[in-house]
Amino acid sequence: MRRLKVEVERALSGARRRASTNRKSMADFDWRATVRANLKNWDGERQRLIAERLKFIGRSRRRLPWTVILCVDQSGSMLASVIYSAVMAAILSSLPSVKVKLVVFDTAVVDLSDQVADPVEVLMSVQLGGGTDIGRAVTYCEQLVVQPTRTLFVLVSDFMEGASPGNLFAAVRRLAEARVTMLGLAALDDEGHPDFDRSMAQKLAQRGMKVAALTPEHFAQWVAGVIA
Repeated sequence: MRRLKVEVERALSGARRRASTNRKSMADFDWRATVRANLKNWDGERQRLIAERLKFIGRSRRRLPWTVILCVDQSGSMLASVIYSAVMAAILSSLPSVKVKLVVFDTAVVDLSDQVADPVEVLMSVQLGGGTDIGRAVTYCEQLVVQPTRTLFVLVSDFMEGASPGNLFAAVRRLAEARVTMLGLAALDDEGHPDFDRSMAQKLAQRGMKVAALTPEHFAQWVAGVIA
């Protein structure tokens, strides 16, 4: 967690520096303030005001916090991904202006958002094994969305749906139509190799979910690129 937190903070701080580049436009030009600030530079001979300091109107807007919903498959093949997810949830929850919701599922759905700051508590609550009902979990996570355009929904799974896929496809389509940013994070094995149902991943991508197999470091870079 100590190592990954450095990577996450580095990725996010880099994105914020890029986003905060000060690009002034003529639409924000304050000519009255510019004249006042440069009166001492009046050139009487040429009858011109030499503007050494330009003034612009400051435009600020209140930025709403981002919500990151991590929906994590706890079926038997997901051990490595569950550990990474618990750690990443704790790191993200410590960042300013980021709210984290953590949901784990097999055929049942368990909301662990109240434990998100402590990855050990999360891992002690996880019970690997059982079947998989991804559609039920995604449908549950829909009700956690308050500001769709400021929400990242991350489905961490091997995409091996054990229930009828109709509910899953419908829920993903609704989230896409609401303009929720979605990422399907494919399961990694103990050696960091992708291990997931590629056919199902393709179908989810066709319905508006980006699907990728990312290490935690690269996942942090993806998050930074979205919330910058």
